[in-house]
Amino acid sequence: MAKAFRTSVVTANDLVEGTSVFLGAEGWHADIGRAMLAFTPEEGEGLAALAARFVEDNAVVEPYLVEVALEDGRPVPHLRRERIRASHAPTVAVGAAATPSRAAERRAA
Repeated sequence: MAKAFRTSVVTANDLVEGTSVFLGAEGWHADIGRAMLAFTPEEGEGLAALAARFVEDNAVVEPYLVEVALEDGRPVPHLRRERIRASHAPTVAVGAAATPSRAAERRAA
């Protein structure tokens, strides 16, 4: 039995910036809320074909469909990995958050 199609958007990585982007009516956007939605397998294939043209133009790499749910009219990815990519939040500590506090250094000694 074939898996039922779920509402989807196309995501990729911007070739210059390396950030996650989503295919919208005016091109690629960092905001998933601006993504075009595919409600049928045929629409999904159409978005994937459109995304492939941007790969040929060296604008993005590795586009693929991401299943989403609509919450208050805004697409929210089903998978945690894709929610992280859509949030653009770092997954590791950076800056001051990456530097151990003096108290933690004393405890470790």
